[in-house]
Amino acid sequence: MAEKCICCGKKIGLLNGSHLNNQICDNCYFPIDGYLHDIRQSSNIQTIEENYKNLIQKLKISSYNENGKEYILKVAEKLVSENKNRIQAKVKFENTRKNFKIATSHKFDGYKISNYFGIVSGNAVIGTGFLSEGRAAVSDTFGIEDDSFSNKIEQAKNCSIQKMIDNAIKQGGNALIGVSFDYITFSSNMIGVVANGTVVEIVKQDEQVNDN
Repeated sequence: MAEKCICCGKKIGLLNGSHLNNQICDNCYFPIDGYLHDIRQSSNIQTIEENYKNLIQKLKISSYNENGKEYILKVAEKLVSENKNRIQAKVKFENTRKNFKIATSHKFDGYKISNYFGIVSGNAVIGTGFLSEGRAAVSDTFGIEDDSFSNKIEQAKNCSIQKMIDNAIKQGGNALIGVSFDYITFSSNMIGVVANGTVVEIVKQDEQVNDN
């Protein structure tokens, strides 16, 4: 722990706590805490930039030492960069997820595969429940259709697909080819679905110009 605050020069101790890697005392940290908090936590890039600008103005009119001002700005700049990168990565992930393509075949009409990333899986396990089994037994007895089990399986299948997509995006892909499903039954009324596929990157094929 630093013996003195880098901003005001006062001793840092139990009664005057430390912040930002033990460099700044309570009295100097609290006036800028709100700006740094919003820079660190905001999910809006404009809000981050506004708080960074306001922090600069706050430091200009403050009585902090120049070394302290410089140190705070370096910390703020790092927080701005880290949070912007996090937000941009999240937006990119969501956009990729929104436009993600899946095929049981090995190609997409109008697209070509530009990169292969390997195989990925997604799995989900769901309980059938005694009520579903009871309805299925009644349906079997009277020879009528019952969707209890099929709905459960479809739910597990959709869950496994979403997990597989998330894993594929993390590998850098925007599509899955050769997708297949395996179904597993467990004891205690449990059903498992495993989805498998090959992660690829696809791009739209260039439109061919008709010279005729």
